Amino acid sequence: MTIEQPIHSFTSHVAGKNARVSIFPDRVEWSRSGVSAGKVTAGLLTGGLSMLATGVRNKDTEMIPVRAITSVSTKKDMLNTTVNVLASGSVIGFRVSHSEAAKVKSTLQGLMV
Repeated sequence: MTIEQPIHSFTSHVAGKNARVSIFPDRVEWSRSGVSAGKVTAGLLTGGLSMLATGVRNKDTEMIPVRAITSVSTKKDMLNTTVNVLASGSVIGFRVSHSEAAKVKSTLQGLMV
């Protein structure tokens, strides 16, 4: 089994949370982690036993196949640029620095061709 290396990786702000994004030849993956309010509440109600079993952090991983991407666009604001990826009728926005946005957009457009 070989470990596949991403073509490009970056940190972004996706749907209100920081995410680690990796672009592979066939997909775009991102993972977000954070403290789960539900797990904290369950931990308080069970005297901490559920926290010992499951922890308090959630890690969400999502993926878009490159073949599903129909469009890539950018939108600048004063501090950052949002790279909008249109796939299957939904738009996912990756907020990154202005210079990083150009790299992300060109990488994704190259894979789409």
